[in-house]
Amino acid sequence: MNKLLVALIAAAFAFASLSALADDKTPTKITVEEQAKLKAEAADKKAADVKMTKEERAAARKAANIKKRADESRMEKIGDTGSQLKAAEDTKATAASKMAPTPAKGTLNTPEAEKAMQKQKGQ
Repeated sequence: MNKLLVALIAAAFAFASLSALADDKTPTKITVEEQAKLKAEAADKKAADVKMTKEERAAARKAANIKKRADESRMEKIGDTGSQLKAAEDTKATAASKMAPTPAKGTLNTPEAEKAMQKQKGQ
């Protein structure tokens, strides 16, 4: 009985995987001519890579990294919701609040400071 149950489960998995593979009729938007063109371009690039010197490879790698960083920073700017601008404004506000004159040492909470505060308030 156990062997029959195992065989049925195995058959169910086999038929399920076959039906999933058989359903792969996804239409491609690339025509045969375009595919041949892309393959030819890839072969040309591979041949050019083989002919490059060590310095040329390093320069090409460096240029690709620079381009990748530029693309990433462009994407960050597109996706930014203003958080960088808000952070800059917060920094300016913080700096402006720190520009107020600081009281002399030992003058806080003293009777003289209290009198001066009352004079400023007009009392």
